[in-house]
Amino acid sequence: MKWLSSKYAYPLIMLSIMVSIVLQVIWLRQLFISQKALLKQNIEGVVSDAAKNTMYASLIKDKNGNDRFVNNYRLKEFFLSPQWVQIRQAFDDLKINGVHNTFHYGIDADSTVVELKFNFSNAIQKKKEPVYDIRYNKETPAELKMIDNNSLRLMQATVSTGIKRLGVSEKTAYALYDYGRDTLISMSVSKAAFKSAAYTSGIYSYNLKYLHKYQLIIPRLNGTVIYLMRYYLLSSVLMVMFTGFAFYFLLRLIRNQRLYTDAKIAFTSNMTHEFKTPVATVAVALESIIKYNLANDPEKLNNYLNISQNELQRLNMMIEKVLNLNELDGGHNVLNLSSYDIQKGINDVLSSLKLLIDQQKAIVNFKSDGQPYMVNGDAMHMTNVFYNLIDNALKYASPNAVINISCGHQGNNVIISIQDNGPGIANIYQKKVFDRFFRIPTGNIHNVKGSGLGLHYVKEIIEEHKGTISIESEPGKGIAFIITIPAI
Repeated sequence: MKWLSSKYAYPLIMLSIMVSIVLQVIWLRQLFISQKALLKQNIEGVVSDAAKNTMYASLIKDKNGNDRFVNNYRLKEFFLSPQWVQIRQAFDDLKINGVHNTFHYGIDADSTVVELKFNFSNAIQKKKEPVYDIRYNKETPAELKMIDNNSLRLMQATVSTGIKRLGVSEKTAYALYDYGRDTLISMSVSKAAFKSAAYTSGIYSYNLKYLHKYQLIIPRLNGTVIYLMRYYLLSSVLMVMFTGFAFYFLLRLIRNQRLYTDAKIAFTSNMTHEFKTPVATVAVALESIIKYNLANDPEKLNNYLNISQNELQRLNMMIEKVLNLNELDGGHNVLNLSSYDIQKGINDVLSSLKLLIDQQKAIVNFKSDGQPYMVNGDAMHMTNVFYNLIDNALKYASPNAVINISCGHQGNNVIISIQDNGPGIANIYQKKVFDRFFRIPTGNIHNVKGSGLGLHYVKEIIEEHKGTISIESEPGKGIAFIITIPAI
């Protein structure tokens, strides 16, 4: 569909990614809220259980911290039961004007008595807070203070252990309230911190003497919630990243396919002109031989025949490029490996190109030290590699081409360098020149005709021989192709 072009594809993909991110943020926000509420609920349960256990401990231990009872399962079952928690909480929270709450418990060797009494005044009273009648079994103020301090330390330790098990590592504080009137007595944080605290628990009695009530304060809780959500956060980030990568690779694939299609169309057009030129030249040469009866002029006849031979050889080379690439792509190419002398192969190529070199008045310097540089290679394909590289140098460096060719050993490899004084290649194109159909952009017109197949073929053949090819070039300073092939 024409309307679904690349200029619409990129915005649509970006929109899809943004929508995915927004949906993930919304989901994570809702999850954060629910996780925070659940964490608060669990912390409340910890504080409630701590108050229940601390109150039970205040019953079974005397003022010196010694156990009053041993294995009294009835007391434990009752004071740690949820029913007792409900009764105690209801008794603590009951605040009705004119109602007097009276609590008393007694302990002796035979039994333990717990009394909860309510006195209702029938007289009309002015509105005021209820009065609590708490009996302490005749403990002195100092003893009561010691009991309360011990219970408070136990309450703090129990709460701290419980919330750490929930994963809460934030600093905590507490507030103490007067039991009878629920008025605030003291806090371990400032009032500002208390008002802005992320969590405050309910107010619980923690001692059977009913001296004070306890409230847990956690100033910050968001960090803990985020930590508890770490796997959800990680999965969301990974999902968005993988979605982005999937879109990126998809776009890249589509773009490469489109570039390949465009290059293939350009290749067809170029090859048509490339095939047409030698055919037209040969046709003109033959027409001239017949028209001007050049059989009687051997020198001109030989000149026209040489021109025709060169053009047919060039046409044959272009056809070979296409056929060789088709074989390589199809995996049907089988290399006929044997001992191949690099220097001899380059000399053979230079001999076949001598007429073209002379016509273009090019200078070719081949540093040959006479010793063989042997590799395990396919003679036909290796010769085609050197032909392509030297032919390219002649095309792009003309006029006044200077080509320097050298061979040498480096470790267990043979190094071949083919350098020219042409226009060179910019860095951004040096890796792309080996791509199929790629030609360096020069506008709508290429001054040097070509198919974009030669260097791709060269790279494929070199890699088939377990070698590598690289480029050293700067714009305006020529180009050097460096080939490395294992020696034998």
